[in-house]
Amino acid sequence: MAFFGDYHTHTTYSHGKGSVADNARAAAAVGLKEIAITDHGLRHIMFGIKRRELDALRADCARATAETGVKVYAGIENNFNSFSGLLDARPEDLERLDIIQGGFHKAVYAYSFGEQFSFQLRNLVRGAKASQKLIVKNTDAYLKLIDNYELDFIGHLNRDIKADALTVARYAKQKGTYIELNSKRMTLTDAELEKMAEEGVEFVCNSDAHSPSRVGDMSAAVAAIERLHIPYSLIANWERFPSFRSHNYRRASGRGTENADA
Repeated sequence: MAFFGDYHTHTTYSHGKGSVADNARAAAAVGLKEIAITDHGLRHIMFGIKRRELDALRADCARATAETGVKVYAGIENNFNSFSGLLDARPEDLERLDIIQGGFHKAVYAYSFGEQFSFQLRNLVRGAKASQKLIVKNTDAYLKLIDNYELDFIGHLNRDIKADALTVARYAKQKGTYIELNSKRMTLTDAELEKMAEEGVEFVCNSDAHSPSRVGDMSAAVAAIERLHIPYSLIANWERFPSFRSHNYRRASGRGTENADA
């Protein structure tokens, strides 16, 4: 029994320690069938991949796939940076990707000074102590994010931001977007995870590896799954490939909208 894929890994295109090929070789060594390269988004203040590098990223992914036999998808760790639920990538940028991830990071430039102050800075200052009014607005921003894009999964839900995670997860389930169980940093409480599992929310486990040695390391996610008795049938990349929502992934994987077995 094993995970088929790891869809959240970093390379030297942001602040990871290895190349695309290094991550692919590491994935092959631990028996993964596919991975995604999801370096930080285009408006990340310190570590974002550059728009001019997207073609090189795609070429590196193709070469790594040919070398290792592990399917390597080109992605970005996209960030939403306003209450409007808009990502820091343009539609034409997203079309160049094989997988669409969305989430929140505090070190991101918003599209306007007002959003930088009201959304980014406000959440940076308030964090886990956000007021109920801010939680409602953040939750609505997540829902708009899911509506605005063919989001394959939400990365580390509630990291550096406070929203009603269960409301977000319910809507994600309705729209076909997975919730990430991030093995670098678990950002959801046991109570939230238990309730999500009770309601049939599906998860995708990822390493969020910043070095090749951690590619495929799902130990923290597995510990939560085992501790909370979450059924493995709710883990989209356990002994199967995820049915990711985006046409990008369906196009790149060649598997359409259905799960495919090994």
